[in-house]
Amino acid sequence: MLKKFLSGIAMLLVAIALKAQGSTEPCGDQMTDTRDNQSYKSVLIGNQCWMAENLNVGTMVPDFNQTNNDVIEKTCYNNDPGLCKIYGGLYTWDEAMRGVCPDGWRVPSNQEWTKLNEYLGIVGSGTQLKAGSDRDPAWDGDNSSGFSAIPSGVGHEKYFARQGHWAVYWTSTEAGDDYAWFAQLDNHWYLDRYTILYQGDHFLKKNGFSVRCLRNEP
Repeated sequence: MLKKFLSGIAMLLVAIALKAQGSTEPCGDQMTDTRDNQSYKSVLIGNQCWMAENLNVGTMVPDFNQTNNDVIEKTCYNNDPGLCKIYGGLYTWDEAMRGVCPDGWRVPSNQEWTKLNEYLGIVGSGTQLKAGSDRDPAWDGDNSSGFSAIPSGVGHEKYFARQGHWAVYWTSTEAGDDYAWFAQLDNHWYLDRYTILYQGDHFLKKNGFSVRCLRNEP
């Protein structure tokens, strides 16, 4: 009896440890964010488990008036809540760093985006990451990775742009006091890089970009 009891305690402790380090659900299953009960698809690419949908958590505030408080805040493209349901929320970098991802998930670093890019071969990685062109013909994606990137657009203060043309994601990596690294996908109007995942460090933290969370692994 004591042996069974101790065995049960050991299993419980292992489960708690795994939960603390990352999700225990198989990658590829839908995960539910217990904060608002929204569900997200996930996908395993190499040995990384990514959300296959843009994050959409938080209270909607207009024009990127996201503040340092205890409330997660997002802005919807054109301040239209209906577009958050399609494209997810847009977050300033500071807001994205305040724990926007669910327990067991995180905003990936630039190095982790590089790992994804290299796994997909760099040349052609953008095509593999982008959702199929049946949704946005100029998007030119085949979604062979299952990442399902959509052209959600960007924003800055009262301005919104490039929906249907760009998908830009924050990384957790700073590039100075005012700038941070990002990962970007373009449609075929940007002929120099529409087939790749572009990574850069020249966008202001005040910009509103999408967030894709990466699962913590034990």
